[in-house]
Amino acid sequence: MSTPSPIRVLHVDDEPGFGDMVAEFLEREDAHLDVTTATSAADGIERLEETQFDCIVSDYDMPDQNGLQFFESVRDAHPNLPFILFTGKGSEEIASDAISAGVDDYLQKQGGTGQYTLLAHRITNAVAQYRSEQEIEASQERLSLFFEQSPLGALEWTAEFDIARANEQAEEILGFAEEELVGSSWRRLIPEAEQDGVAEMFSEMLAESKAYDVEQETITSDGERIICEWHHRVVRDELGDIVTVFSKFQNISQRVRREEKLAKERAFTEQALDTLDDVFYVVEADGTLTRWNERLSEITGHSDVELDGKDV
Repeated sequence: MSTPSPIRVLHVDDEPGFGDMVAEFLEREDAHLDVTTATSAADGIERLEETQFDCIVSDYDMPDQNGLQFFESVRDAHPNLPFILFTGKGSEEIASDAISAGVDDYLQKQGGTGQYTLLAHRITNAVAQYRSEQEIEASQERLSLFFEQSPLGALEWTAEFDIARANEQAEEILGFAEEELVGSSWRRLIPEAEQDGVAEMFSEMLAESKAYDVEQETITSDGERIICEWHHRVVRDELGDIVTVFSKFQNISQRVRREEKLAKERAFTEQALDTLDDVFYVVEADGTLTRWNERLSEITGHSDVELDGKDV
């Protein structure tokens, strides 16, 4: 089991004694909290420039800048950093202004130590959400990089399996520009006779989060039907919510046609060999049988199963 990482908290309050007490109680409430104190908004900005924090807890009524003005200063450089207003000057107007400004949480100072339990809880919740959002953003950046650099065609889908994005390789294979594809259903690319099977596969993907590898007849912009090798996958976050659904694919029509041609040639050759009155067989370097005609079975009395791999 992984150990939760420390949560670095910057607490800003113009009363040094109170700031030290808050740090002590918070760290006592949760051993993962590491609290740094600052005694003014300017001091807080300076600390932010020196150290990376996971959450800010700030008083409202401070000289030079109040808590909301400090919040606006922080947002310029740290637009998503959790910010909790923890103030002794409480009113519905301040609370409303805080929420309207985009403060993540608002908590009024009260007597007793129970307030620190509540504050610690609010901090850990805000940071957990913040880190989850950061991980999603990082995943999306990695996915974007995958799209741009993938040598295969790539499509990103919505939860309804409409096309959300296509890379250059997908445009080249399918013959569509990305703007022509975005918003289209997957049905645009699949022959009608095969759509029921594909719909069932997509439903299973969403329900079970399985990855699927399939060879699928695919329709291009000019109506040509090509064979593509598809890899479909659902990406979920730690909570099980869908982050994205994507597919990568390549045109394997030439390979399929080549394999079909070889199969037909092999079938023709075997049929021709079976019409010979003479025995015909092929052996490996070690003398084991790998291929023969029906005449060998008739003469030796061995079945095909018995002849397979037999020493000549």
